[in-house]
Amino acid sequence: MKKNMLTLAFALSTLLFSTQLSAQESKLSLGFRANSSLSNYSLSGQAKSLKSKMGIGGSAGGFIKYDLTPNFAVQSGIDVYFHSSKLESTGSTSSRKLNSFGVEIPLYGIIQGELGSGKAFIGAGPYAGYGISAKLGGVSLFKENGTPDMPALNRFDYGVGGIIGYEFDQHWQLKANYQFGLADLDKAKGAGMKSRVASVGIAYKF
Repeated sequence: MKKNMLTLAFALSTLLFSTQLSAQESKLSLGFRANSSLSNYSLSGQAKSLKSKMGIGGSAGGFIKYDLTPNFAVQSGIDVYFHSSKLESTGSTSSRKLNSFGVEIPLYGIIQGELGSGKAFIGAGPYAGYGISAKLGGVSLFKENGTPDMPALNRFDYGVGGIIGYEFDQHWQLKANYQFGLADLDKAKGAGMKSRVASVGIAYKF
């Protein structure tokens, strides 16, 4: 009898430990995402001689999410992006396309809750980026001199962003993002150039 009781107690404690471990593990999730985007630049100072029009781009990457509570989570990851914008000189109809390629790491605090058969979420936080390539008319703008009418650009970018979306079936997500760049990308004195990106996309969470 005592042996059976010990066996039952061991089995129950093992089951309880396994359940707790699974619950802890379930707080952490991984996934991948893909976005289509529209991007341009906010120009100031001497850079106002140019006008930046939105161009089509996109991004793809992976993310990691940790649920601190059922209604609050922290999410980060890494994305490879492609941004484009048409730059026009003031009073001119001709334009040249500025294409940039790089990586970004966002960090969001997310508020989430059950809605219908899925889960709605909204969040905000900072991001940091590093430019790998930026070309205007085939000329690299990460080189020291840039072009005669477009100075060299800084590779490092940072700012704040927001995310809103809906999760279906505990896996698939539809979401929208907006990033507001705070870093001055223009190396020229007296000129300012900050990125603006709006995107929509899908994600899959494991």
